[in-house]
Amino acid sequence: MNMMSEDAKAILLLCGHLGGESGLEPLNQREYTQVVSWLLGKTLRPSDLLIPEHVSLLALETGLDEARLLALLWRGVQLAFAVERWNQSGIWVVCRSDSDYPQRYKDHLKDKAPPMLFGSGDRGLLKGGGLAIVGSRSIDAEGEVFAREIAACCAREGMPVVSGGARGVDQTAMSSALDEGGIVVGVLADSLLRRSVEREARRALADNRLLLISPYNPEAGFNIGNAMGRNKLIYGLAEFGMVVSAEHNKGGTWAGAIEELKMNQSLPIFIRSGANVPKGNQELIKRGGFVFSRLPENRSLREFFVKSSALSAKAVIPTPLELPLLSTPSTEPIPSPYEPDKTWSYDSMMVSESRTLGHYPKSVLGMSVKIVDVVKPIILQALQTPLSVDKLAKELGVRKIQLQDWLAPLLADGILVEKTKGKAKVIAVRTQDDELSLN
Repeated sequence: MNMMSEDAKAILLLCGHLGGESGLEPLNQREYTQVVSWLLGKTLRPSDLLIPEHVSLLALETGLDEARLLALLWRGVQLAFAVERWNQSGIWVVCRSDSDYPQRYKDHLKDKAPPMLFGSGDRGLLKGGGLAIVGSRSIDAEGEVFAREIAACCAREGMPVVSGGARGVDQTAMSSALDEGGIVVGVLADSLLRRSVEREARRALADNRLLLISPYNPEAGFNIGNAMGRNKLIYGLAEFGMVVSAEHNKGGTWAGAIEELKMNQSLPIFIRSGANVPKGNQELIKRGGFVFSRLPENRSLREFFVKSSALSAKAVIPTPLELPLLSTPSTEPIPSPYEPDKTWSYDSMMVSESRTLGHYPKSVLGMSVKIVDVVKPIILQALQTPLSVDKLAKELGVRKIQLQDWLAPLLADGILVEKTKGKAKVIAVRTQDDELSLN
């Protein structure tokens, strides 16, 4: 039985499509954010809006239509029938004011976190984590094999797979993870009620290995707007993202990845690379996605994601005049985005890609930090494609002689290698293939 709090009832009445309304439009995300800001300013809770006097004051001070607010809140009968219907199919509702609402959404999406979520399955899986695997509905044979293999790897390592439930990459990854006994969270854009009673889902739901959620009415059909709006919720529930295939400048996979990459504290988004990947994959790498060519052989997938995203720090490349001032670093410890209760030491992990270059954890204070340590992640990011020294200097906006001083210790340490490409010499990041060729 879905025991809803009074707060949840108020939010659902204001924002939910319950059926039976004629021309009555629930509050959208922007309008609900107005309501939340007003409630916080008055030290009130959503359930306080069940008192008409509070509704009148809310309308007066926010400009929202009072008659519309009251009409939404007076839909008690429709709400009772809808909740009963959902309960009979195992659908529950969690609202942003509830204690088990995903904290990741509040932290990552802020005021864009959906007011409510409908779900089927173990609510404990709302804590999220793991890898968001996304991609086009149409995938080639290589993309399908890749999606299956990486999802199966996640399952074997105990990493949840988060995806969107659409045909193609999403369904391939979700099915593969479930077949390997893993945990899967499907963030759906439509038809939650129908999908939750399908034969393929029932067993995994009963085993508490599958969670299906949606910010939309469980009986809502497909529409493009909902599908696009769902993308950020897939990333927001995970620790890392993986784009298997994306059309260039087209479709939900492309739009969702671009939206995430533009965020101030975006998830590390890895992009499948290789000779035959779609153009969209190549362009996403250019826009800040991390290259992922194959599964790691000698370490766990999680370890690979953590270290790769830290070492290949995404950052705006500064000109020589914009290099950070190392004499005034922050004295505050920087929390790991993957282990919120711990802090990273400089000895155990490179600087996180989500931080400003001029800030360092306490373990760096008092140390002699070299400029090469600062520019190293920038150089690694620029060398996702091997470049000549001349082209790399132009890419970074620095003088060639200065760049050569930075490259020298990285080449000496074996982090970078010099290769011959045609008749030209290029600089590249050392790979496992380079190591094998040297042995």
